[in-house]
Amino acid sequence: MQRGQFSMAVGFGERMAISAGLLGLCLIMPLAMVGFQSGQAFAQSETAQQDVAPTFIVDRYRAKADAGDTGAQFRLAILFERGAVTGSPDYDQAAVWFERAAAAGHGPAQFKRALYYQEGLGGQKDLSAAAALYRQAAEQGLGEAQFNLALLLAEGQGVAKDVSGAIRWYEQAAFRGVTPAMRALGLLYMGGVANTPQDRIEAWAWLTLATENGDTKAAGLLPDVTDGMDKTSLEEASRLADAYRQLRLRP
Repeated sequence: MQRGQFSMAVGFGERMAISAGLLGLCLIMPLAMVGFQSGQAFAQSETAQQDVAPTFIVDRYRAKADAGDTGAQFRLAILFERGAVTGSPDYDQAAVWFERAAAAGHGPAQFKRALYYQEGLGGQKDLSAAAALYRQAAEQGLGEAQFNLALLLAEGQGVAKDVSGAIRWYEQAAFRGVTPAMRALGLLYMGGVANTPQDRIEAWAWLTLATENGDTKAAGLLPDVTDGMDKTSLEEASRLADAYRQLRLRP
């Protein structure tokens, strides 16, 4: 597998992709990711070479990390991932420090370690371990982890297939502003997949919210949903979208 460079900026600067799944519904890949050919999920990608960090910064983070500071463990892992320690990415060391922080309950580290397990970075690919860590981070309210867990549940990768459970996590992620989750819900309600009833009003609301977040694929789907909706249905869909805007959660 071709390896790319990955990083997670403070505040989760998203670069995202979404996999095909859910009975063949093809979603989209809005931003290309090097080395992500299967199970495409939320990830952060570095395209520019990072400068080597000053030695005193690395030493400071390492000392704090050795003392059990999960924030320092996470930041040290990011430095290894970006190649800011030796001049080239060291995914093995990044995985070690993400693992330590994740084991201590650090949500972003759980997300990153799960991503490494999913893609086989810094060790063997392990979708079961990825799903377990995504769930831990998802339960802490990380929208990216909620979305990636939903993908694995929907496709039965590393965990028993559970489309109903996937829908619940898509909803959690969507209410935290995760745009691909909004589009996924729109598609689900368009097609009436699994236990989700076909519902143009729900589909219109979610696709509209995704469109407002700059999702051009969602915008392209809206006319298909709007066709056949009468004035009353459109008014109800607009009220529903307004309600969802007000209900949006914050991590």
